[in-house]
Amino acid sequence: MKKILILILLVLCCTGSVLGGKFEETLKKAEQGDASAQGALGYMYAIGEVVPKDEKQSVYWYKKAAENGGANAQFNLGSIYHYGYYGISQDYKKAIKWYKMSAKQGEIDAFSNLGQMYCEGTGVPQDYSKAVELFKEGAELDNGSCQYSLARMYRQGKGVAQDYAKAIYWYRQAYTNKLLNAPFEIATIYYNGEGGFQNYKKAIYWYKKAIEEGYIYGHNNIGQMYHRGYGVPQDYKQAVYWWNKAAKQGNASAQYNLGNMYYNGKGVTQNYKLAYIWESLAAAQGDEKAIKNRDIISKRLSSQQLAEAQELAAKIQNKIDHPTETQEKQSSIRNTERKVNGSGTGFIITKDGYILTCHHVIKDANEIKIAVGGKTYPATLVRDDPSNDLALLKINGSFSAIAFSSNRSAKMGQEVFTIGYPNPSLQGVNAKITKGIINSLTGFQDDLRLYQISVPVQPGNSGGALVDEKGNVLGVVMAMLDAKTTFKISGSLPQNVNYAVKSTYAQAMLDTLPEISDKLLDPSRSKSNAINRVKKSTVMVLSYK
Repeated sequence: MKKILILILLVLCCTGSVLGGKFEETLKKAEQGDASAQGALGYMYAIGEVVPKDEKQSVYWYKKAAENGGANAQFNLGSIYHYGYYGISQDYKKAIKWYKMSAKQGEIDAFSNLGQMYCEGTGVPQDYSKAVELFKEGAELDNGSCQYSLARMYRQGKGVAQDYAKAIYWYRQAYTNKLLNAPFEIATIYYNGEGGFQNYKKAIYWYKKAIEEGYIYGHNNIGQMYHRGYGVPQDYKQAVYWWNKAAKQGNASAQYNLGNMYYNGKGVTQNYKLAYIWESLAAAQGDEKAIKNRDIISKRLSSQQLAEAQELAAKIQNKIDHPTETQEKQSSIRNTERKVNGSGTGFIITKDGYILTCHHVIKDANEIKIAVGGKTYPATLVRDDPSNDLALLKINGSFSAIAFSSNRSAKMGQEVFTIGYPNPSLQGVNAKITKGIINSLTGFQDDLRLYQISVPVQPGNSGGALVDEKGNVLGVVMAMLDAKTTFKISGSLPQNVNYAVKSTYAQAMLDTLPEISDKLLDPSRSKSNAINRVKKSTVMVLSYK
């Protein structure tokens, strides 16, 4: 009976048909002073779901929630004043006030915004040292934006002694949090030899890494290295290959270089018409050397060839400035090939890629993917336990893993935390940490399988590890997840009462698979770096229809 009641609660909370009732319930709680409910109303009015979009009402409820201590609402209110959203006049002092209150409660995105304001002198006297202090605090909490900003401060020597080694370190940390321009910055340090760190092989590695992640810049410098034989054997064909890519992206330097290669017949068959085309495109951007080359090459072309070259150059420039309709259609087709059914969290329990999550995260999925370390992996379902809302997945590779606690049970009042990906479409794809305590050793209606926890959980936290202060697993967080609500609106609102499946039930499932249970790690005995260890082992689970 207890299992049935829990399933009913999950279904009711995840079904769009009850959103209207949820609004009435939320409004009632908000009027009674519940900060979480007030913040949720602010969000509902902001996006116009469930209720008509009303920016004034959104600001009203965000203010109520912020005044009642809601950290996320304080951050949202700070952003409203910072950027002048929702018809509110821009007010940097108020933005700083709310950012500070939010940061004091551990809202990690507030450290980034507040640090930028000190860095730029927006609303406060410019203070690089204070900016660095804020960036460091956010970076240690694994905020990618803070890590990237801290790297920049070390690189520029602002507010801190210039230190390129630390700059590279924090750029790398930012990259693990999907700041995809970070590899480009690392590559550029190695390419330019900043701080004595010149290393062309590493520069090529990181430029290619940036390109693989979809960051288009870097092709021109790779071409330069192949042309000069820096870090790689000299190879004119490879230089042309990379310059061609950069030139088609509108890079004037690459266009000039490519024109030279066609003019001299290096790496390609000599072709004055193509040489003219690329030099003229670079010249149009004001490149003085390209202007001279264009004029020299034009004398080698007949009037008909020159007209043809100019016409083709115009077509290429149009493609650079405006993606073709065909490309847009192809992109549209790719985007609709698969539909995301939902997302949640999981955690890696063996170094070879076994992952625990909740059953309802992957229920009815035709395809499952795992996002971790800036990459995405296809996953297979190894074992499913719907009665305990658990699932075991597998991806191929070598990964960081976390261990189960050696204690059979947590203690009432014990401090715990979880790391997960709540509402990624709203809050972003950076992992979020939330902390709380064990409120009860039993769950809904004294269900012995569950812990009642005060850790704030939202859609997307489902399947995350509930861990102790040493980073050992005590349970698996249960949060409400449904495709209609996860990617449109936070259908379940942050609550003070949440549940986690006890780890003993997950271990019982693993005991039926000796080939896995033998690979489980021994519990950590140290609190050192626990948050970072758990974060590295935490994954985003994506289910597709």
